[in-house]
Amino acid sequence: MDFPGKAVHRVLTSAECWIPYSVSSESVGWPEHGDLPSRAGAAQAQREETTPKMSSDAPAGEHRAADITDEMLIRAEALIGVWLRRDVHWPAMAEDLAPIDIRRWAYYSVGDDNPLWSDEGYARGTRWGTVIAPPTFLYSVDSTIVAPGLPGIQWIYGGTRWEHFQPVRVGDRITARARLIRMQRKSGGHARHLVIQTGEVLYCNQRDELVSRAESDVLRVPRRRSTTGMTGFDERQAEGRHKYSSEEIEIVRKAYAGEQRRGAEPRYWEDVAVGDELTPLPKGPLTLVDIVAFYVGRRNTYPPLKLAFAERERHPANVYVSPSTGIPVHPAAGHIDEEIAHEIGMPGPYDQGWMRANWMGHLVTNWAGDDAFVRKLAVRLSIPNLVGDLTWCRGVVTGKRTEDGEHLVDLSCWGETQRGERNTTATATVRLPSRSLDSDASGGRS
Repeated sequence: MDFPGKAVHRVLTSAECWIPYSVSSESVGWPEHGDLPSRAGAAQAQREETTPKMSSDAPAGEHRAADITDEMLIRAEALIGVWLRRDVHWPAMAEDLAPIDIRRWAYYSVGDDNPLWSDEGYARGTRWGTVIAPPTFLYSVDSTIVAPGLPGIQWIYGGTRWEHFQPVRVGDRITARARLIRMQRKSGGHARHLVIQTGEVLYCNQRDELVSRAESDVLRVPRRRSTTGMTGFDERQAEGRHKYSSEEIEIVRKAYAGEQRRGAEPRYWEDVAVGDELTPLPKGPLTLVDIVAFYVGRRNTYPPLKLAFAERERHPANVYVSPSTGIPVHPAAGHIDEEIAHEIGMPGPYDQGWMRANWMGHLVTNWAGDDAFVRKLAVRLSIPNLVGDLTWCRGVVTGKRTEDGEHLVDLSCWGETQRGERNTTATATVRLPSRSLDSDASGGRS
């Protein structure tokens, strides 16, 4: 079942872009504007919407997770094109960006110590004149997860298509608005029944300028205890984690120690040729500490303790109760908890999908240098990246052109695991400095 008819792709003007970043129910997906139900009516609607429909064929005494129903799809499809208020992660905020916001994301969420993201003294000497953010930083303002409806159905991040119009700087106040633009019903080798929800997120700064646009794909997949949940990972689960030799770890250590970053030396458009390869960048082997560090780097995350219980009151379907302990937790705990990962249908704990998008951005900016600007970055996650996996980020130049006065280079990038599998594919378009423009700016002087 496809719903292409209501797809919306127009980029808003700056005047249309300004809407306060407000809080609402992610599950219900209330519109930004219009008449909201009464408090009693809203509570009833939320109870109906967030109560998952369980399979009727569940054996007596056995919990059965929700399946995707036609009713769910109809209710979610009705939200296509509607601007939604956001509380995908907690807390929703629109505050001036401090240096620590960008530095924390670069260091902990990306693993990138480029001083352009963190050192004001260094950044003042660049063409930007101040600290700017890495190309995936806006995940920390709005997650790009646009997945309203389908209560009790697990979401798995599928990828993002970023388009950047100007850099994000320290002191900017970025607001975001989002809408669902497309839904597709599919089946695949690891999911007998899934829905792909594609969302659009617009990011504007304090001057009402459109800074970036993102399209994201979120896979909605029933959990393992449903009748149509994820399958096909039994062999990988039985295989367990790869045992690295000391020689394998030494290769990774040397690659980290010798990481090549173009940095302050410009990479001129004229010096780039199709077929040029990017220096491989390792990420991993992935540990639970790496995943926790990723969450530490974000400006917002999942609510803890008392706030978690309050969140479950608002979204009762968005919870997993451990059969072994009886403890209710957010399903995102599958990133770090073996039992919950298996309930979702994963072979084991796995990365947060944005991590690999970050890694592709890191690969690209290392190659491009500080004078470059990433205009587009499209990332697709193809298979799970599990704790213990090592990802080698690689890339190659596929094209170069001038367009609207910009000197652009196209890249094809991917992540390759220790098993030789591609867990990520990506494309990027980078604006590079040109010797001709530098010559014009200096009056012809070299």
